[in-house]
Amino acid sequence: MSKAITTAVLSAALAGGALAAAPAALAQPATAAADHDCGKVWYSGTALTKYGHSGNRVVEVQCLLWLHGYNLARDGQFGDTTYSRVRAFQKKAFPNNSAEWDGQVGPKTWAKLRAF
Repeated sequence: MSKAITTAVLSAALAGGALAAAPAALAQPATAAADHDCGKVWYSGTALTKYGHSGNRVVEVQCLLWLHGYNLARDGQFGDTTYSRVRAFQKKAFPNNSAEWDGQVGPKTWAKLRAF
């Protein structure tokens, strides 16, 4: 009987500890450097990635831009900042082809982003 009570108390304490820790973890702001490791490949394809998209493809774009020296959050959201950094990159990557400066990441931009 004593063992059963000890086990129940221990289980309750562990469960309570996990529940108590969850709100603190959820309350932390998402910081790009902590959330997404740019030493990891998040996406290896070449699908069109553009404004309004979110997820691993966008994290990969953001990490590649960051590795090329562009300052931006790696939060997985393709918004205004990512769009402007993509366009800036495209202007350098395709200096004589303004048709490529569309702010979208297609196969040509993916290839340039991945070339170091």
